[in-house]
Amino acid sequence: MAQDPMFNITYGLFVVTANSGGRDNGCITNTLAQVTSQPNRVSLTVNKQNLTHDMISESGVFTASIISQEAQFGLFERFGFQSGRDADKFSGFADAQRLDNGTLAVTAGTNSYICAKVCQEIDLGSHTMFIADVTSTAMLNAARSADYSYYLQNIKPKPKAVGTDEAGQTIWRCMICGYEYVGEELPEDFICPLCKHPASDFEKVVSGKPSEAAVPAGVSESGKIIWRCTVCGYEYEGDELPEGFTCPLCGVDAANFERVGG
Repeated sequence: MAQDPMFNITYGLFVVTANSGGRDNGCITNTLAQVTSQPNRVSLTVNKQNLTHDMISESGVFTASIISQEAQFGLFERFGFQSGRDADKFSGFADAQRLDNGTLAVTAGTNSYICAKVCQEIDLGSHTMFIADVTSTAMLNAARSADYSYYLQNIKPKPKAVGTDEAGQTIWRCMICGYEYVGEELPEDFICPLCKHPASDFEKVVSGKPSEAAVPAGVSESGKIIWRCTVCGYEYEGDELPEGFTCPLCGVDAANFERVGG
């Protein structure tokens, strides 16, 4: 299958934060872009399922902290691998600075931030595009900005196993981040040590001794096609992405997924 040229477009990575009703929240996105220089305006497209979307719409302001190559995976775990509807993403997080617009800028694993005030909302169905005037900016350090390719190659952990299957044990793989657990049974209360997702997000990929047959890249042990989110790395298995599919981690739509094999 030929590579879709859309996947060759380079996107930056951002932690977009908002404050509404006295609460702070943020999410990982790759959809911030400058649209005009005079006036200095940006566009930000956010999935309507994200709490950050509602908070931006209610408050009319947001801050985008630009993720750098010094970012650690924990930054993505905190702001991309959990929902603000279920958790306080800033709880116990000290690397943030309160700004004049009321939001928090993330100061670790980022190199700068952009504050903006919404002047227009465009309904895109599953998403809203916010057109906003840049109200202030600041540089934090000289670290280079990270894009998705850098994240995938240098920040996202490679799948790790807690043992081997040389003795014929079963392997359970986290469908979110790829972490592998070795054992005949996966404990019901098991939590992935990388992405913190529960046992329900694990699948049995090897039962008994490992097969000597090679598995093509992009195809799972079950033979299904793998589609990878180009924003956060989430992988979906299936011959086709379902109509209207959105990433359960970062909220982007099917257009941001690439077929990586098959």
